[in-house]
Amino acid sequence: MIRSFSVFILSSAFLLAQLNRATISGNITDPGGAAIPNAKVLARNSGTNSVVETITNGEGQFSFPNLPTGNYDVSAEAASFKRAERKQIELNVREVLRVDLQLQLGSVAETIEVSGELPRLQTDSPEVGTSLSSNQMKDLPLSIAGGRNVENFAYAITPGVSGNSWTSNINGSTSFSKETLLDGASVTTYLQGHFGESTVSMESLQEMRVQTSGISAEYGRARAGVFNYVMKSGTNEIHGSAYGMLRNEALNANQFVNNARGLRRPLDRRFNYAFSFGGPIVIPKIYNGKNKTFFYSTYEKYQEQILGFGAPSTTLPQTEWLGGNFSRLLGPAIAQTDALGRPVLRDRAIISCSY
Repeated sequence: MIRSFSVFILSSAFLLAQLNRATISGNITDPGGAAIPNAKVLARNSGTNSVVETITNGEGQFSFPNLPTGNYDVSAEAASFKRAERKQIELNVREVLRVDLQLQLGSVAETIEVSGELPRLQTDSPEVGTSLSSNQMKDLPLSIAGGRNVENFAYAITPGVSGNSWTSNINGSTSFSKETLLDGASVTTYLQGHFGESTVSMESLQEMRVQTSGISAEYGRARAGVFNYVMKSGTNEIHGSAYGMLRNEALNANQFVNNARGLRRPLDRRFNYAFSFGGPIVIPKIYNGKNKTFFYSTYEKYQEQILGFGAPSTTLPQTEWLGGNFSRLLGPAIAQTDALGRPVLRDRAIISCSY
């Protein structure tokens, strides 16, 4: 039986890790395509309502590095121009997302909402990797035998990655040469990058990214690649998830051997369930953590009962064998004799060597 329980409390003022972050950058231009310097640009996390602010440089460029993953609204404004805003921009781990905005002439009190699909081809970073969101993890098939392990997805869908949680290889690397990060912190103990027995519940993960090449120098402990896990965070809205899986011999077909021998289906019972829950920390009349402090908790349990021996192929020693008498294994006499002139029985040489 495997159980896992975790609680995470996050405050926007103390999120200092960088290895699990992402970046939004872009250009602010006027209707003629000319750069607008000193334009005010804001990025607001729509889940926690946290806001970061910057201004464009002389080339109209801006950048928000080290942003937590999530959905963002990006807006820009400048004197003599209407305010422009693009909402619900999904930002994934280690992504460098370009968001360019064009401001129209007019009053800053007016707002133009920009829509349309953003280009997802990443041209501002050489990094190559594969990302899975929580919804993709939920929809992809995953065996529950021994408990769910989201790391198995990496070996099934990521180019250049093979093996399993024990002996993984990235682009032909040796085993135990990857780094594994959980919310930006290394999980390595005595085996480099090994996360098999101590992995967290899949219900607590927001995203998984397998970084296979072009990795930044900040990942100094990775020789082959990085398995980067980002955990879910509480937001201003209460949210969560629930999962359940059942396996029972009543739903199985009986084995051919059991049918031939008139035996019932062997015991084969496995169940796995999990749930998660998060939101702002609120203590009535004492503290309201909305927009400031959040929590997220997860619980998962896996249990199995198995009793199956398969086909009847087990053998036991004969009584005389326990005393060293293997004569029943000997065959008839062959044409040769031993040094004393006695006939040699077939298989005697093999038994003598074994004895």
